[in-house]
Amino acid sequence: MKKTFLKLWGMPLFLTFLSLFGLITALLGDGIWDILGWITLSIPLILIIKHYYK
Repeated sequence: MKKTFLKLWGMPLFLTFLSLFGLITALLGDGIWDILGWITLSIPLILIIKHYYK
Protein backbone atom coordinates (compact mmCIF):
# COMPACT_ATOMS: atom_id res chain seq x y z
CA MET A 1 0.00 0.00 0.00
CA LYS A 2 2.72 2.49 0.94
CA LYS A 3 4.67 1.81 -2.24
CA THR A 4 1.58 2.46 -4.35
CA PHE A 5 0.75 5.64 -2.43
CA LEU A 6 4.22 7.11 -2.93
CA LYS A 7 4.29 6.10 -6.57
CA LEU A 8 0.99 7.87 -7.20
CA TRP A 9 1.29 10.91 -4.92
CA GLY A 10 5.04 11.32 -4.42
CA MET A 11 5.73 13.89 -7.14
CA PRO A 12 2.55 15.97 -6.63
CA LEU A 13 3.28 16.18 -2.89
CA PHE A 14 6.90 17.12 -3.57
CA LEU A 15 5.84 19.87 -5.98
CA THR A 16 3.24 21.13 -3.50
CA PHE A 17 5.74 21.42 -0.66
CA LEU A 18 8.31 22.95 -3.00
CA SER A 19 5.79 25.59 -4.11
CA LEU A 20 4.74 26.35 -0.54
CA PHE A 21 8.37 26.67 0.49
CA GLY A 22 9.02 29.01 -2.44
CA LEU A 23 6.03 31.21 -1.61
CA ILE A 24 6.96 31.42 2.06
CA THR A 25 10.62 32.23 1.38
CA ALA A 26 9.61 34.92 -1.12
CA LEU A 27 7.47 36.55 1.56
CA LEU A 28 10.04 36.36 4.35
CA GLY A 29 12.45 38.98 3.17
CA ASP A 30 14.65 40.43 0.49
CA GLY A 31 17.92 39.43 -1.08
CA ILE A 32 18.72 35.75 -0.78
CA TRP A 33 15.11 34.95 0.18
CA ASP A 34 13.83 36.35 -3.11
CA ILE A 35 16.40 34.36 -5.07
CA LEU A 36 15.54 31.19 -3.17
CA GLY A 37 11.83 31.84 -3.78
CA TRP A 38 12.39 32.30 -7.52
CA ILE A 39 14.41 29.11 -7.78
CA THR A 40 11.97 26.96 -5.84
CA LEU A 41 8.96 28.35 -7.73
CA SER A 42 10.68 27.85 -11.08
CA ILE A 43 11.31 24.13 -10.58
CA PRO A 44 7.63 23.08 -10.87
CA LEU A 45 7.22 25.27 -13.96
CA ILE A 46 10.28 23.76 -15.60
CA LEU A 47 8.99 20.26 -14.90
CA ILE A 48 5.55 21.10 -16.30
CA ILE A 49 7.04 22.54 -19.49
CA LYS A 50 9.39 19.55 -19.81
CA HIS A 51 6.56 17.04 -19.55
CA TYR A 52 4.26 19.08 -21.80
CA TYR A 53 6.71 18.91 -24.68
CA LYS A 54 7.69 15.30 -23.98
